[in-house]
Amino acid sequence: MTSIFINYRRRDDAYAAALLDYGLSQQFGPESVFRAGRSILAGEDYEVGLSTALDLCSAMVVIIGPDWQDSFDASADTSDWVVIEISRALRRNIRVIPVLLSGTERLRADALPPELKTLARLQYLRFDYRNISQDLAHITAEIRRAVPELATAQPSDPRVARESSR
Repeated sequence: MTSIFINYRRRDDAYAAALLDYGLSQQFGPESVFRAGRSILAGEDYEVGLSTALDLCSAMVVIIGPDWQDSFDASADTSDWVVIEISRALRRNIRVIPVLLSGTERLRADALPPELKTLARLQYLRFDYRNISQDLAHITAEIRRAVPELATAQPSDPRVARESSR
């Protein structure tokens, strides 16, 4: 299954993850968008759920808020799921799309853990609370353009298609 994996830090960026999940699910179908808080079932092994979704995804959207770069532990904590998910996607050559939230500066490689330095060179998109509809439409169009397998993806529920066309 072709899917979009939403990577985010719960502390600061969960609202944007939920908004993007909702908007992308309307465009691609909820079964094509993975967000841990919605997609991992109660009682399911969290690590298995994340690993499976990473194995099946075609694109990863990395939500980056203003304090995101400062959130990495200098001791290189190997249990940081944000780092694990992104570095695994980069190693697998999955399309990784950084999405910078309102007020977020461009990433600096020197502020990132070694395994994420590539992220600073990737073309990013913006998601601003003042332009949610416009930015979501742009993010959707860019995902369709960058990931050919997702170009023709449609929501599976006709009610979702009607709502998104209004």
